[in-house]
Order: sequence, then C-alpha cells, then structure tokens
Amino acid sequence: MADSVDPDAQRRAAVAQATGHQMRDPLLLRRGCTHASACGAQASAADKRRLANERLEFLGDAVLGAALCDLLCTAWPEVDEGDLSRRKARLASRATLAVIMEETGLLAHCSVGLVAGNHWPESIKANLMEGILGAIYLDGGFPALRGAVERLFSSRIADAAGAIDDDRQRLQVWALAHHRRLPTYTTSQTGGSLHAPEFTAVVVVDDRQAAGVGGSRRKAEESAARALLVLVGAGDASPSVQ
Repeated sequence: MADSVDPDAQRRAAVAQATGHQMRDPLLLRRGCTHASACGAQASAADKRRLANERLEFLGDAVLGAALCDLLCTAWPEVDEGDLSRRKARLASRATLAVIMEETGLLAHCSVGLVAGNHWPESIKANLMEGILGAIYLDGGFPALRGAVERLFSSRIADAAGAIDDDRQRLQVWALAHHRRLPTYTTSQTGGSLHAPEFTAVVVVDDRQAAGVGGSRRKAEESAARALLVLVGAGDASPSVQ
C-alpha cells in the first residue's frame, strides 16, 4: 500500500526550498496559498476571511514593499529616491511576482477555483505570491520575510537598474553580479585651483582597481568606474588602470 501524501507537508517543503523559511504553522501557509475563488461561489465573506488569502495578500503586499525598499537601499546606496522607487515598482509588479511563482514551482501547491479557468492570469499568480509572503511574515516576523524576499529577488535586485547611463551604477550592477559586493572609492583633490579643482578617484572591486580624474568628485568617480568597466570587459572607454 502506498504511503499517503500530505499536501501540507509538501507545501511547507516547497516554500522552505524557495524562500529559506520553514513554516511553523502549516494551516497559515495553506491559507496563504488559497485564492478566494477556491472557496466557491456560495462562500460567505466570513468563510473567505477564514479560508482564503485575501487578508494575507493585503499584508504581503505591504511587507514585500518594505523588504524591497530595505534591500534596494542597501544594494544601491548612491541612488536617489526617484530611481529607487522605479526599481521597486518593477520588482513588485504583477509580472515579476507571477514569474517568480512559476520559476519556484509554488503554483503547484496553491488552490484556485474553476472561476479562474485553466490558465491563471498574472493577477492571480501575484496574489498567491503576496499571500505566501504575508504568511511568512506572520509566522516568522520581518527577519524571516526579508530573508525570503532577498532569496527570491536577489538576482533581480542586482539587475533592477535596467538601462543605465551612469557608469557608477553600471559598475555596481557588475560588481554585485560577479562579486556580490559594492565598489569602494577613494577620492581626493590632486590639482587645479580653487575655482577649477581637479580630483582623482580610485575604485576597487575585489582585486581589480582603476583610476579616473575629473573636475568634481562625482566626475572623477564616473571616470574611474568607466575605466574599471573597460578593464573587466564591460565598457568602451580608454581606461586608466592601476
């Protein structure tokens, strides 16, 4: 006789593998993975609150935003608020959440009613992702939630800049992707006059470094970043390498 399969145990194992968090409350996770349509057309509002993930989705949306803000501020310390907001919006979009649900295989452990049809739209997949994150937050607090978001979104956070014209930001993308660390700059005034100063910057990533000069600290750092990008084969300027 074959051993019976425990869907709650399978769901907990799948979520632990995808997020790094082992849920203590399997019923909470089951609710996070249950779309309201799975309760049936005759379900009351009270039934949906008890069995479906609508409230967890609401919570998950909020704590996902907080975790992404924290992770983006850590990964991109020199990026202004407007750019961070655009990157967060891309990461928290329905399209991104739906793809993550597909990539992790978590959809197989979720319940959706027939009203949704055989093809689940992005909105439902995103709903389920937020429901799972809401459940993780209630089960383990913000540290568990932040760890789950970092694990699920790490590669996308490194690529969140999209098309970048700033060589310092482009170097940050490269450094995070290849060395999981940020570039470090040493910048000082090395010449010029009071009204027309000249700065020299040296940027270091792991065992690679390059120098650049400019009429301001930012321009010198841009020049150094561009030089290091050329050194590692990710740019097209003439480098000044040390």
